[in-house]
Amino acid sequence: MTNYWIFKVKDDSNGKFSRKGIEIYRHRMRDKAWGIRECSENGKRTANIDKLTRGDEVLFYLGGNDGHCFVGTCVLDSGFQNAIEIAVHAEYLDWNHGVLLKDISQWTRSLQIESLRGKVHFVPVGENFGSYLQGSVTRISERDYNTVINEHTRQG
Repeated sequence: MTNYWIFKVKDDSNGKFSRKGIEIYRHRMRDKAWGIRECSENGKRTANIDKLTRGDEVLFYLGGNDGHCFVGTCVLDSGFQNAIEIAVHAEYLDWNHGVLLKDISQWTRSLQIESLRGKVHFVPVGENFGSYLQGSVTRISERDYNTVINEHTRQG
């Protein structure tokens, strides 16, 4: 059974390096790998990572000041791994664990999340969608995934 996910990226820094979310996204697409922090700073395991499986479909969401939009899709080429076979680049805030990617589609035209208001459960009418998109990995329904894809195609 295929699962559907939103992977989120935003501007970030680690004290030594600072990168825009879109730069981090493009770097990860080139590497065909998505680094996922296994545990938060308080030691809690990242939600949903044990449910990520090969063949699952992913939407990429760019948050932050320059974002609030979907920027592409992919299919997972692995489940969560404690050591993915990629070169870790500290300047891109990479993690050495995460998932491998295939069938990557980087959209030339992003889809603003506001255009989905009331059409998907994670962008409800009249409410702040930010509370629905917490964490780095969010599970969504097949219906919501297809709605985003169809809306992107329609706005083409």
